Amino acid sequence: MRVRVPFYRFLPTCLIIIFLGAAIVFGFTFDLFLFKHPYDWRQYTIIGIWLVLSTGLLLLTGLTSYYDVYKKYVSVQKGFKKLVYYYSDVVYIDEEKSEKKKTVMFYTRQGHTRYLMFDKQGILYQTMITHCKNRMSKEEFERNYPQVKF
Repeated sequence: MRVRVPFYRFLPTCLIIIFLGAAIVFGFTFDLFLFKHPYDWRQYTIIGIWLVLSTGLLLLTGLTSYYDVYKKYVSVQKGFKKLVYYYSDVVYIDEEKSEKKKTVMFYTRQGHTRYLMFDKQGILYQTMITHCKNRMSKEEFERNYPQVKF
């Protein structure tokens, strides 16, 4: 089943990237905008290209960010990068922080922390809670993985 990430969840990250891109683009062409007061085609071209690229980034991010939930694993599509997390590799899900931050926070068998944004219905979170059979309690996880800090 395909589950989409809500647009408002990744909008702040995209806006930061867009504003950094604007700072770089308009920083390099600062003298062009500063000394030419009646704008000519060059200024409008730069602004138009920046708007098209920014809109394209938002659309591309929105269309290529989703989760595919299967019986044995969850596949995460972020842009052109595909990540697969098997339920058998998940050893601890921090339910308290996950519900508070609306982000599924889990630890893999290798001790790596992973974060997945909630979908609107919470399907991903409920699926991971029910299908991850190798989960440990917090105390057991801290005992088995002392190098991991909460």
